[in-house]
Amino acid sequence: LGCYGGPRITPTLDALAAAATRYERCTASSPWTVPSHASLFTGLDPHTHGAQSFEVDAFEGLDNVYTLSEDRVTLAELLRDEGYATGGVVANAAYLKPAFGLNQGFDDWSVSRVRAPRLNREALAWVDARAPDEPWFLFLNYMDAHRPYATGRDRTHVRERIDGLIQKVMVRGEAPGALGDEVRALQQLAVTRLDAELGRLFDGLRERGILEEAVVVVTSDHGEAFGEHGVVEHSKDVYEELVRVPLIVKAPSQGQPAVVADRASSVDVPGIVAAELVAAGHDILPGEFPRRPGGHVVLAENHYSRFGDLARFGERFARRRYAIYEGRWKLIAGSKGSVELYDLDADPGETSDVSGLHGEVVERLACELERALAATGFEGERALPGQLT
Repeated sequence: LGCYGGPRITPTLDALAAAATRYERCTASSPWTVPSHASLFTGLDPHTHGAQSFEVDAFEGLDNVYTLSEDRVTLAELLRDEGYATGGVVANAAYLKPAFGLNQGFDDWSVSRVRAPRLNREALAWVDARAPDEPWFLFLNYMDAHRPYATGRDRTHVRERIDGLIQKVMVRGEAPGALGDEVRALQQLAVTRLDAELGRLFDGLRERGILEEAVVVVTSDHGEAFGEHGVVEHSKDVYEELVRVPLIVKAPSQGQPAVVADRASSVDVPGIVAAELVAAGHDILPGEFPRRPGGHVVLAENHYSRFGDLARFGERFARRRYAIYEGRWKLIAGSKGSVELYDLDADPGETSDVSGLHGEVVERLACELERALAATGFEGERALPGQLT
């Protein structure tokens, strides 16, 4: 995004950020859909909410990921109980279908693998169906910047280029080279087109007299890799290209922009939304979501990977990976004993592991990570997709 120093290909989101609060450093709690969305909705880390993948040798008919437990409380449930209409219009028909439990608290939950223009129409129709004085909460999930990237070009060509990059980088172990640049450019084109569609959504809300007084949150559940660290796409590790995401929040009638330097996380989003509603005079009880940027340890977690990755690449992804942040430092620890330390200020691309040079930092962050995982582990019964009532 341009507002984060990227290429100037997102004028809509850049304009939104120019009159909103932009969180300079935001980390997704996981590099893939289910655990990250569960964090966005519950304010909990994956090891706490439990909607995470697990190790399998063979798995027939189901995904190797637990559903979000019905014992967890979501932002939608809080707002529904406070009298809000709650709706979700989502394009991820693989991992946001009701079987995964992420629709908890939503009165309406429409799932269809559609592109942004149609999703916008459904979203605005849902808004139009609300009573004039009815408060509401609407969650939109776009897939246009996700495989196969909605470039406006032939999808088969895009898939072939992505699959070719996977073969080159992850199968043959070669550097991404020009093919990596080509696939990245295709995804950037999809981002540009999605940005234009977000502009049309905002125009629709503005025409209805809604946008000014609304709380608007823009973020992502994960990033995307184009060959960095030997990875293509996502769900496989916790490096920055996979977990660094935008977070832009427009408060009601906000006129001046702000930039928050404290590291934010997916888990902060419910609390941020609740706090903005309280500040705007809405009568809700935000205590269910106490986390705010700068007030807690930030983690990124990948509990193994999806079954397709495990089946295709074997032992490489049959492990847990945790990242913990402290200022400029990022420690990555693996369940097989691996430890990496990066100075993100000096090395944002994580190209140089400096764990051997800063043993005291490694020890301190490793102990902090161990404490965090032990103090807030998952409690309750786990369920698989299809086992929910």
